[in-house]
Amino acid sequence: MLFERIKSEGLAHYSYIIGDQNDAVVIDPRRDIQKYIDLASQHGMNIKKVLETHRNEDYVIGSYEIKKRTGAEIYHADGDLDYTYGKPVEENDSWDVGRLKLEAIHTPGHTLGSMSYILYDPDGEPWMVFIGDALFAGDVGRIDFYGEENLEKMAYKLYDSIFKKILPLGDGVMICPAHGSGSVCGTEIAER
Repeated sequence: MLFERIKSEGLAHYSYIIGDQNDAVVIDPRRDIQKYIDLASQHGMNIKKVLETHRNEDYVIGSYEIKKRTGAEIYHADGDLDYTYGKPVEENDSWDVGRLKLEAIHTPGHTLGSMSYILYDPDGEPWMVFIGDALFAGDVGRIDFYGEENLEKMAYKLYDSIFKKILPLGDGVMICPAHGSGSVCGTEIAER
């Protein structure tokens, strides 16, 4: 089994590679993809899928580069942009990763199309959730992308996503955000 968090220096951006048996999935990849290719190879795995949690305004994502190198399918949040390089994800879409399972849940707030991905262990129990920019250490993701007139609406959406979808997964579920402590991608960047 493979689980690795990859940190991009300077952005405090986190991406993840998970795998089991021969299959691997990358979530919110950075532009420099060699680390994912190397990790999959070292574990005898093939990257089959790339999952994006939301549109990214703060870094260039490496999804298309992974697809070009490995043939992996790209799945992305829908609802914000006219994507042309992957397949849109809907609530309850799921994928097997060896003996593991990933399931999509719609968690709007940071963006309208934001998705989170629950990882279930081989026994079918929720184990981790990859939440994109919904939550950070001590902060939440920005909600100002849709203008000041939509701040309240987006705040309510983010609140509902956190309290009705993410936290009910339970205290034993590891939360895996797309940014770590010190990231300027939360409210701090909106105040600059």
